[in-house]
Amino acid sequence: MSIEFKLGGILEELKLSKNALAVEGKIRPATVAKYETGDMGRIEIDTLVSILDTLNRMATEKGVDKTYSLEDLIEYKYEGAK
Repeated sequence: MSIEFKLGGILEELKLSKNALAVEGKIRPATVAKYETGDMGRIEIDTLVSILDTLNRMATEKGVDKTYSLEDLIEYKYEGAK
């Protein structure tokens, strides 16, 4: 199994910096960086909600006609038995 975090691609798509997301979402910059790289020990639901709420609010402000969901942010891949 593998889990891929796709926050970096979303930030590029919206032309946002990690710092802008952190400030607007009231999330620690180090936390945003961990959600970008997937380098965390556990996933906090409240943090995911804050990230998605902030991304969607900022996308709307930029005139982007898309609503980001959990599936846009995290991808699970089953690699099967080897």
